[in-house]
Amino acid sequence: MCLSFYKHHTRKKKVRKVVIADDEQHICRLIDALIEWKAFGLEVVGFAHDGNTAFQMCMDFSPDFLITDIRMPGLGGLDLTKKLYDSFPEIKVIVITGYSHFSYAHQALRYNVIDYLLKPIQKEELEHALEKGLTLIDKEEVQMLDNKNLSFKSMQDIKDNLLSLILRGGSQRVKAHNIGCLFQEFHLKFMGNAWQLLQIEFILSSEENTLSVHDFLENKIKDIVVEELKHDKIEMITSSVDNSFFCLLNGDNDILELVDTVMNQVKNKLLVINDILQKINFTIGISNICEDINQIYDCVNECQNCINQKIVKGKNKIIRYDSIPIVESEASYFVDENFRKRFLKNIADGDGEAISAEINELATLLYRFSGKTDGNVVLEVYEMLVKMFFKGIQVFDFTDFKEFSQENLLQQKVYFYNISGAFAYLGDIFQLLLGRGKAEKENQNTRPIRLAQLYMEEHYMDSITLEEIAKHVGLNETYLSTIFKKQMGRSLIDFLTYTRVQRAKEMLINRGKSINEISEEVGFNDAKYFTKRFKKIMGVSPNEYRKLLS
Repeated sequence: MCLSFYKHHTRKKKVRKVVIADDEQHICRLIDALIEWKAFGLEVVGFAHDGNTAFQMCMDFSPDFLITDIRMPGLGGLDLTKKLYDSFPEIKVIVITGYSHFSYAHQALRYNVIDYLLKPIQKEELEHALEKGLTLIDKEEVQMLDNKNLSFKSMQDIKDNLLSLILRGGSQRVKAHNIGCLFQEFHLKFMGNAWQLLQIEFILSSEENTLSVHDFLENKIKDIVVEELKHDKIEMITSSVDNSFFCLLNGDNDILELVDTVMNQVKNKLLVINDILQKINFTIGISNICEDINQIYDCVNECQNCINQKIVKGKNKIIRYDSIPIVESEASYFVDENFRKRFLKNIADGDGEAISAEINELATLLYRFSGKTDGNVVLEVYEMLVKMFFKGIQVFDFTDFKEFSQENLLQQKVYFYNISGAFAYLGDIFQLLLGRGKAEKENQNTRPIRLAQLYMEEHYMDSITLEEIAKHVGLNETYLSTIFKKQMGRSLIDFLTYTRVQRAKEMLINRGKSINEISEEVGFNDAKYFTKRFKKIMGVSPNEYRKLLS
């Protein structure tokens, strides 16, 4: 049941031209018969059954609208919209198709398509798309006639902008004023003394969250809400902030109580959008009705409270503030002092499996209590875990979290519609980061060893000393010697000697050099000492080793 008493009015403006393009002739006739074109001030000037003909008609007739199928022979609907976008961007294009694939919708939206309708075509949806196009044309003509008019906002624009300021936390001016007095200052009048706020949050998967899709969704949601809630005794003030569309309703209390009866229709139409675009989830929050305009901030908080319940209620739900259960258990009940100690100890021990097990048990406990607590408590527990983890992992001196920073993990909570998914995600990420932290710690501990090895491998032929190696590494001789032997199982001098012997083995293959020459080239000043060290490591003298090679 729609609340609207609206009837189309005959426009007193010049007749706008329409071209209809579909490869099926009966679809063209159906669209032609579906609309009372004169009532909209429109006239169908031609039909095309392929893309090339449609483009030629646009060149010949300069229509205001093109209604086209997305798949046609010759020049396809998508290519046609792109070509029009490049040549005649003023033409308003409405795409009609039987293909409910996101890729088609996404590509069409790039080229200023004003709406995307699925077959079978609904009269109301096509009428609404035409109304939207006519409104856009009117606005563009006003702008062309007198740009100065842009500085004079309508009363509705002022109301929408004030709501936007309230939702965003308000400017200093808004915060300093009583909201009712502020509206009076702008000479704004309203229909009734009751107020109610609706919030529709829409979350897109990251790969689909482009600006064009975001803007399309905002406009589509607004169209649906305005269409379903339209009533001659209800005023709507709308605004969009981030991933949410807001609609502030004003009217008499008994009229606003009727709004609840049509919210399922709003939800069903939102689900149709989800079928078209895919990978989108909605949550509808409905505040209580208040009878004081200064309680709008309370309505904002109530709606956000509703949206937060999605983690226990699930996706695509209508959540009313008066249906949220009274909290019986606070977050501190689930994350008590014993849990904190175990959690931080597991981090210090680098035990990722233990941390994951703790989080799984916590998620199970939260799920058992989900009927007695609300989403705010679950989200608070989520935040506590994230902050505790990043405090605990500081023991590893690890800061390169890349895409998994504390801020990023806290932002991710908006994408979860169940407890198990949210906490399984944290368990996996914590294990990953803990592994990275341990590896980084080990890397930091072994770095001086690796630097010393590399220096000796590059300078084995020189008369290098322990003092030179320690200076290169940046540690004192005693400490470097101690950690090197502990890590490698041999002293620095023994490692240097071993490196020189390994290079000598390679050079002994070449019979053109004597033992004395090889000894000098690998860093030994005394051939006898070289022979002694070579035999100790290899078990044979250099000469014997050369004979073995032959």
